[in-house]
Amino acid sequence: MMKKEFEKWRKYLIEKKIRVQDEYEAHFYLSIIQSKDIDRTELMGFMRAIPSVTTVYREKEISTSAEVFVGEYKFRFVLKPGENVEYYFNKTLKPDLRRIKGLTIRSDFGYEKVGD
Repeated sequence: MMKKEFEKWRKYLIEKKIRVQDEYEAHFYLSIIQSKDIDRTELMGFMRAIPSVTTVYREKEISTSAEVFVGEYKFRFVLKPGENVEYYFNKTLKPDLRRIKGLTIRSDFGYEKVGD
């Protein structure tokens, strides 16, 4: 009985963990028009609604004026293991950011894999 339990635990402990998803972080300087029609909180909601994006946060303020706010933003996103991250970054994330009214990508610092 004890040997059987020991073997179960041994098998469990040496079992390889299967990756369910790969996590990445992208960095941008984004410019947001500061008009009465555009709300920064609403824009954050649009950014978070981009497929596969899990988290969006403002790292720091770069500059601000009456017309434009520029900040450093980080986006965390997840993809299935083996999914083409370059394709997602260039064909989904960046185009969807460009479609958000009042938002402009000022600088694109790329992405990196996190959590490995």
